[in-house]
Amino acid sequence: MKWKIEVRYKPNIPDAAGQGILEDITDLGISGVDLIQTAKVYWIDGEFRVREVDQMCSELLADPVIQDYTYQRFGDCSASSTSETGVWTVEVRFKPGVTDAVGESVVKGIHDLGINGVCAARTGQKYWIFGNLDLNTIETISRSLLANEVIQAFDIEKKTG
Repeated sequence: MKWKIEVRYKPNIPDAAGQGILEDITDLGISGVDLIQTAKVYWIDGEFRVREVDQMCSELLADPVIQDYTYQRFGDCSASSTSETGVWTVEVRFKPGVTDAVGESVVKGIHDLGINGVCAARTGQKYWIFGNLDLNTIETISRSLLANEVIQAFDIEKKTG
């Protein structure tokens, strides 16, 4: 079974990575972006109980002082972690066959927690892009700043409510 875990900054903590990307977007001459929020994404394959997934998140993947996390079985339909209308999301992940050193470290960390059953872990990044933008602009931002298409793939989705 695969699990998808998202780790992001708590609402009162500044997202420095998001702010840096916003500045880079401005440097590209693109306007209309109001805010960028980021999250680290983990896809973990293995047989776990929910409490074990919660333990992974709270003890290994997230800093409870500054970060929140959500998880779901991969493929489950669930509510978006943001309810804003018109927010674009971009998920970036390594292409199949590309070594994911952080994912390999996550597998080791899960074993070190005493949790068995992990088969593999992959990592990626998720971006929420707020602003008055069209798909073409989001694709330009994704290709120019968010993903290295030699080793990464990305998915774009527009949240509409």
